[in-house]
Amino acid sequence: MKRRELLSAGILWVLLLLAVGVRSVLAHGEHGGAAPPQGGVSHVTVEGFQAELLTSPQPPRSGQENKIIVNILRDGSLEPVRDGKVLIGVFPLKLGGASHAQHNTDVDTNSGEDSPPLFPAPEAVWAGNYTLLQKLDQPGLHIVRVALLELGGKKFNPPGALEFRLNVAPAPGINWSFLMLLLTASAIGGGGLYWVMVRSRPGVEWNVPFNLLDIGWLNRFVRWKGFLPVLQIPVLILTLVIMLLGFFDIQDGGRNLATKLTWVVWWPGIIFTFIVVGRLWCVVCPFGALNEGAAKWAKPKMMFPKSLRSLWLATFLFVILTWADEQLGIIRSPHMTAWLILLLALVSVGTGIVFQRRSFCRYLCPITGLQGLYSMASPIELRAADRSLCAKGCDQDCYRGSEKAAGCPMFEFPMTMDRNTYCNFCFECVKDCPKDNLVLRFRKFGSDLWSSARRRLDETYLALAMVGITTIVTAQMLSSWPGWISRLSRLIPLPLRTLMKPVTYLALTESVVFFIGSLVVVPLLGYLAAWIGRRMAGDHETEMRKTFVTLGYMFIPVGLAMHLAHNFSHLFLEGGGVVPALQRTLNSFTSLDAGEPDWMVTPLVSPDIIHGLEMATVLAGLALSIAVGYRLAVGLFKQRETIGKAMIPLIILSLLFTVVNLYLLSQPMAMRHSS
Repeated sequence: MKRRELLSAGILWVLLLLAVGVRSVLAHGEHGGAAPPQGGVSHVTVEGFQAELLTSPQPPRSGQENKIIVNILRDGSLEPVRDGKVLIGVFPLKLGGASHAQHNTDVDTNSGEDSPPLFPAPEAVWAGNYTLLQKLDQPGLHIVRVALLELGGKKFNPPGALEFRLNVAPAPGINWSFLMLLLTASAIGGGGLYWVMVRSRPGVEWNVPFNLLDIGWLNRFVRWKGFLPVLQIPVLILTLVIMLLGFFDIQDGGRNLATKLTWVVWWPGIIFTFIVVGRLWCVVCPFGALNEGAAKWAKPKMMFPKSLRSLWLATFLFVILTWADEQLGIIRSPHMTAWLILLLALVSVGTGIVFQRRSFCRYLCPITGLQGLYSMASPIELRAADRSLCAKGCDQDCYRGSEKAAGCPMFEFPMTMDRNTYCNFCFECVKDCPKDNLVLRFRKFGSDLWSSARRRLDETYLALAMVGITTIVTAQMLSSWPGWISRLSRLIPLPLRTLMKPVTYLALTESVVFFIGSLVVVPLLGYLAAWIGRRMAGDHETEMRKTFVTLGYMFIPVGLAMHLAHNFSHLFLEGGGVVPALQRTLNSFTSLDAGEPDWMVTPLVSPDIIHGLEMATVLAGLALSIAVGYRLAVGLFKQRETIGKAMIPLIILSLLFTVVNLYLLSQPMAMRHSS
């Protein structure tokens, strides 16, 4: 028995060494109840010494006294360094600042916003543990700055400086993060209770998908004539206010409510609505409302040009908008944000005057393709309940319109519609249908991706381009990105570089990487994977175009997952910045006293939780991608035994995209939307 115990202990110790490294296992020495902080880097080696950041309690909490400990050992022997002289300072990290441990050559111990005061940290309790007792006033990201004056008889001149990142937890009790969790749990519990009660009504069959339109109040609401105005008018007014604030309020993107609401709340948040309720945003979209209103007023006879009825033009506009964001800094400019809103409003109205229905929303809106592809993953669908009823004496009022309501503004035939891509849940078809043959119901998550019979080259191309765009935009947030671009710019011939300013050739290099990488390299990789898969399957009957177009839809979950993960940090780390911006706006333009704005933004959710959500989301996208790809391949290839071979290069490519983004999301990033 003793041998087994010894063997088990030995195996456990070996696994521990392999998992975290020999040095990490042996280096901690005596911590005296302290522990390394979660997240960030806790070890730094400098000039023959190893410094480790510890805290007690772990994690440190705001509103109470904490021990900030730097444990210093000799590198190699791991002997505690005694009788040293060490200074420590702790200060909140402004979003966009440094967030990783580093070693500097000197230190400025003067007080100030950029150089906070450092205090003597005496050796306390355990050898080599230099401890600062510090009361931390607020939760969130902090920087621990350490100045090494003397260690082991060696004097540092100038003093050596270390920096660590530290996550400070909220004070015990009810806080903002807990309230968010409480509201979420209450919504899930309340919704589940209501759902069970509805499904338990007499006559409801549990094995048949439940029609949400059988809920009386919901049916009456979507059929009500005021359904669209009551949703659209408030958003139109809010958009007008945002535009005016962008033009006439302070031109500081970190403090102007226009940029905060547009790029910190709306832009990251809207991505999450696509996977929950599809294109429901289109119902309340101010530009869609202006487009449809102009078309109803002008009653144009022209249809949108047939040659342009695709996503190619919308994809081009989305790429240009993304590029302009990166190169011109639209998201940080209230003025440019207002001009963008005004431009989109004018184009949507002009399109409605010239072309029928919501032609702007279907063919021109920069995010229409993005919405459409991602909405295919939504678990809600609006469909014809029985298509045979539509084929019997139907006047197609759902498409053409009637005295009850207008026809489908998105040019969809509900009787043949088998996916969410262009349905905006306006419910005009529900009002028009004389046979009440339309149902709103839940379905399997992502089922449109494999069950729909319609496949288009423009959609497949956009799916792959979105993978490239999201990957490159994420990489642009890395602290190492400028160095990469600087090295790449050296490929420009020196005589040509000397004719340009550095900012010009760096911007040119970055633009080439963006356009070539997202619009050429990634789609070509998708095409190459489909071609290899077709060859490995020995399939000579299916056209290569059909193979590429069909299997390309398996990359929609990859792009969606990366897009969601990319926006977690924007929404939850920077979302709190809306509060002081709103306070400043109310104080400036109303007689209300909204209080003094606090511009030190506290994350709505712990950075560690956000990182976990990012990793889980990207991995879930990979799993869904493989499942979708298999179902698509089953319908594409006639010989079932060849499916496995055909999927090998496609799964490898999906895995490659996933691994690249897991790596990028694990690196220190700057917050682009903060001041």
